[in-house]
Amino acid sequence: MKKIKVACVISGGKDGIFGYYQSVKKYNVAVLLNLNDNNKDVSFHHYQKELVALQAKAIGLPLIQKTVVAQYRNQNLFEEQIFDIFSKLKKDGIRGVILGYVLTGDYQHDLLKRICSELEIKLILPNYKRNSKIVLTEIIESNIVAIITSVMKGKIAREWLGKPIDKKFLKYLMNKKNIDFCGDKGEFHTFVVDAPFFKKKIYFNEIEKNKIPLKDDFYEYCLKIKKYSFQDR
Repeated sequence: MKKIKVACVISGGKDGIFGYYQSVKKYNVAVLLNLNDNNKDVSFHHYQKELVALQAKAIGLPLIQKTVVAQYRNQNLFEEQIFDIFSKLKKDGIRGVILGYVLTGDYQHDLLKRICSELEIKLILPNYKRNSKIVLTEIIESNIVAIITSVMKGKIAREWLGKPIDKKFLKYLMNKKNIDFCGDKGEFHTFVVDAPFFKKKIYFNEIEKNKIPLKDDFYEYCLKIKKYSFQDR
C-alpha cells in the first residue's frame, strides 16, 4: 500500500522529533513544519530558528518555517493563519499532519482536529494522552539526544540546564512531585542535537545561562546558544 504524504510539525524539541521517528515507517514524511510567533526565536524555547533549520538538514528534509500571531494576542487571526498554512500544505499534496505532543490544551487540540477535518487531511498524534513517563523512556531508548535548554524555577534544578535527557534525568524526575515527565506543563524544554537518523550532529560551541522572567515570581533559566556548528560525529 502506498504511504500517504504527510508533514511533521517540529519545534526543535524532543517530542516533535520523536513524533517524526515514530511515523516515518508508516507515512511518507515529505516536509517539516516549524511555527513560531516571532521572526527570531522558537516560541517558548528561547533558541534561534536557524537551529531548527539545521535539524531539518540533519534529517534530510525540506523545512517550512512560518511566523503566526500568538493565540492569546489574536485568536481569530491565529486560527485563520493555521488554516491557511494547512490548506497550502494540502494543495502541495500533503494528506496528513504529525504532531508529537503528549499533552496540550483542549483548545489547541480541538482547533487542529477541526481544521484537519475541514480540509480532509489526517491528524496524526502518536503520543497524545499517552503516559508521559513511558514516552520519555521511549525517547531515551531511541537514542535521540535532547539537550535541556530551559528549566522552570521550583520545578527542575538549574544544574540540569545544558545536560541531555537520559536515564539519570528520568530517575531525577521520578523523585519529583507534580511533574510531567515530558515537561508539557512548562517544567523544561529541549533541543535535539543528534539522533540515529541524523546525517550530522549539532554542537553547542558557546552558551550562556540566563534568567528569563515569566510572570509574578515565576521565571526560567535558559540556555543562550551563542555559537553552534554542524559536524560529522
